[in-house]
Amino acid sequence: MAVRLVGFSRERLAAVRAALALIWCRLARPPGPIPGDLQEFLQSILSGVRPEVTIVYGGADGVCAVPFARTAGYRILVCDRGLIPRTHLPALLFHELIHVARGQELDAEAFESAWFSQAEGARLPTGDDWQIFKREAYQGWWVRLDPRSRRVTDYADRLVVTFSPPARRRSARRERRPSWPSPRERNRRSSA
Repeated sequence: MAVRLVGFSRERLAAVRAALALIWCRLARPPGPIPGDLQEFLQSILSGVRPEVTIVYGGADGVCAVPFARTAGYRILVCDRGLIPRTHLPALLFHELIHVARGQELDAEAFESAWFSQAEGARLPTGDDWQIFKREAYQGWWVRLDPRSRRVTDYADRLVVTFSPPARRRSARRERRPSWPSPRERNRRSSA
């Protein structure tokens, strides 16, 4: 494979290699529909035909304080959160490799959910993901989303996945809590 791994401990390095090997096996026998050019892109990334991809361990601080991973060009930054548990790593790396292959967030989320179960680490799209889908007019590079039915199809109209409904956010009114005690709480405290 033409993937360079940087900064991983021996144990984490073994986990990343195992995750990439699983992705390679699934590309050889796809568990679901995949456009031919995406499959070829991903195989060429892993086989070394395309420019080298660098996967870097990013730790838990700075840019890695919140995300599981980030991608920029041919570089994937894997954060501590993305390595726990290790069984979720293949789905995470598959998602990021789709971005390397020029896929948008909808492409990455759709194929991640279609090719990996939640037990294997596929994560349901978050509220932020749904905002990105909307901003990108529910279109990816290889797929499109019907926001009403939540069905994702490729451009050959093959069903890729149907997303669960997005989690509803609590209203700001419910989340806002005063930082001082209410009059009722003050009275209870003073009488105690």
